[in-house]
Amino acid sequence: MRGVNTYKLEMHAHTKGGSSCAQADENELAEIYARAGYGGIVLTNHCCEASFSLYPGETHKEKLDFYFSLYEKFRVAVGKKGILPFLGSEVRAYDAEGYFSEYLLYGFDRAFFYDNPPLYTYTQKELFALCEEAGIFMAQSHPFRSHVKAGYYEYLHGVEAYNGHIGHENRNAVAEAFADGFHLKKISGTDFHEVVHIPKGGIFVPETVRDDGTLKAFLFSEQAPLIRDGEIK
Repeated sequence: MRGVNTYKLEMHAHTKGGSSCAQADENELAEIYARAGYGGIVLTNHCCEASFSLYPGETHKEKLDFYFSLYEKFRVAVGKKGILPFLGSEVRAYDAEGYFSEYLLYGFDRAFFYDNPPLYTYTQKELFALCEEAGIFMAQSHPFRSHVKAGYYEYLHGVEAYNGHIGHENRNAVAEAFADGFHLKKISGTDFHEVVHIPKGGIFVPETVRDDGTLKAFLFSEQAPLIRDGEIK
């Protein structure tokens, strides 16, 4: 698929204020990705209790208002660089033993967050059922990272087969084998948090992918070429 009618799309990025571990703001992110030649970025700030507890507001709705206000700042910043903005989320789920896993969601509207209880209160199976009903693409991020529990394959649409975060042992080869073994769609992401995180993950998508709806349709229907360590492989 890679060619003149495709562009590089980052599938996993965070901004300061939206994720407690992120240190780069939306303007720094936009500048870095413009230099790296990306045509689009999906903002996937964390949806987890740890991050939401730091947001202003007393109610969950007020905290969601803040969460999505960060996307609006991101949208403006990357738009000034000619980069397409996409809205995603990285939702954390815990099991009965207290182990957590995280899931990248693509192709939702904001009502999906407002009309349901906090998504981080769901198990993987419950979250997947919600996504299935709403037609949302759900992929586990860094499933074999240290201290992360690999999810159940039957409750996934895809797997982050490459995660480019430089501060973790991600075991990407195992993640890719997991995706291949269970015939799950593969995605790739830089897991951008800081200015030292040089963009080196993502996928190639056709130029017809212009918004969240067309991205979701593409993810469900195609296996995109992956970018790993800054190269297509």
